Amino acid sequence: WEQDGRRRRGVKKPYYHFVWPKDGRNGSTWGRTKDILQNKGPDIFVTISADKEDYMAHRPRKPEWSGHEHLDDRYHRLWPFHEAPWVKPFRRDSGKVYDFRRRNYGHYSRDPFLWTEALWYPGADKRKDLYPRAVKDSLGNWWED
Repeated sequence: WEQDGRRRRGVKKPYYHFVWPKDGRNGSTWGRTKDILQNKGPDIFVTISADKEDYMAHRPRKPEWSGHEHLDDRYHRLWPFHEAPWVKPFRRDSGKVYDFRRRNYGHYSRDPFLWTEALWYPGADKRKDLYPRAVKDSLGNWWED
């Protein structure tokens, strides 16, 4: 078993975990289920680890799953990311990024109104509050209410 480029001994079987990141909108179970049916919100990822409790360290961070690594290099992984070969037919196009305003993936590289991250008020009613408390634009600048 090899994990993060290091060989691990004593691993009998790998553990698979489904990771469903939150984008701050529709946080309830029904709201997130609705997101699946409407093809909105972030993708669900599969992580593989040698230890059952180790899935949190191997989940994709927000800049990674949204496709905006160039704006925030604090979470840049030092080891190469390997994906399973059976994922390739289902993989999203590599040029697409996540827009927190439209809540879907697309080719928005030249859009000046692209939200690369959004912070919502805690306990806000997502149906009435259409705008978040703070937004990061495509240049990495934060705009706050």
